[in-house]
Amino acid sequence: MSDKNANNVDQIRDLIFGNQIKDFEAQFNQLNDTLTVMENKMTKAFNESHTKLQKETERSLEVLEKKIDNLSTSTQRERTKLKELIDSTDENLHEQMTNQKDEFATKLKIFKENVADDNKKMSENMKTMQNEIQATLQKGLAGLSDEKLSRDSMAQMLLDVAMKIQGTDVNAMLAQGTKTEK
Repeated sequence: MSDKNANNVDQIRDLIFGNQIKDFEAQFNQLNDTLTVMENKMTKAFNESHTKLQKETERSLEVLEKKIDNLSTSTQRERTKLKELIDSTDENLHEQMTNQKDEFATKLKIFKENVADDNKKMSENMKTMQNEIQATLQKGLAGLSDEKLSRDSMAQMLLDVAMKIQGTDVNAMLAQGTKTEK
């Protein structure tokens, strides 16, 4: 019975609300179709936006990666250039220092040789002067033994020795003294 009652209730309902229910069902179906279409459009728009955003993001990442690669490459080139510049500057400085050291060593050697030559010349001059002084003293002493030494002779002899030590000529000095007296 319950099936029969349910059928009857459905029939009564169809009679009372039949057209309205059909209109509601048609409206619900139309609304459902509209919602499905809108959902499909929104899903499609979302997918397109997502795909577009993803492609733009990938392009931006590629551009950034290229920029980073370019920066890395240019930085590496700059580092290489700077290293080469530093190396060449270091080599130039080392070469200049070596040249200056060699030049200094050469000048020092020449200076030492000149000093040695000057010392040798001075030693020879001293020996020559010493020999001259000794010869003059010997001559003067030899003259003393033969005759009596006068004060003037002794003064002249000592003056000669002093002038020879100074490196001046007694006769030139006397000539100058005579000129100044006039």
